[in-house]
Amino acid sequence: MAAIAIFFLLGNGPKITFPNNPSPGAETPMNLTLSIKDITVNKIDDGKASVQVIFDAYNPNRNSAILETIQYSVYVGQFRMVFGDIGESPEGMVSSQAGSFTIVGNSTITLSQRPAPVAVRNNLTASAWDSMFTDDAKFRVEGSYSSRTIARLEQTANINDFSLTFP
Repeated sequence: MAAIAIFFLLGNGPKITFPNNPSPGAETPMNLTLSIKDITVNKIDDGKASVQVIFDAYNPNRNSAILETIQYSVYVGQFRMVFGDIGESPEGMVSSQAGSFTIVGNSTITLSQRPAPVAVRNNLTASAWDSMFTDDAKFRVEGSYSSRTIARLEQTANINDFSLTFP
């Protein structure tokens, strides 16, 4: 029995090799994909309206991603009607992630700002403001979002710009 043990220990026994494949999730992380699910405009009075932008954020990676912030402006024609922020950027190395959103790999979450930002009607923006209440209104939403992905035990921070139209 001792001879068999020495035979294996000295290297003449079967060898176990592991393939040189990267671990699952070791691919280079891809950016999140933002889209607009809906824009809802509610008239408050003759000079004010809330503009609720509902975003879908898709994580195309196998690993989870953290969406920290979305900063955006809503335009009708050439006029910026509202601007808003969703989420919070963490401050420092040990800050809370309470204002961030975790998106599991290959899934989508829906986000909106609460309360909705308010658009104010004035002489300059009157026609654009009025058009927000018709079915032919075209919205342009521009901004940036910050996110973090984790792959190969490394965190990658991203800030990406976007420009979306609705409908």
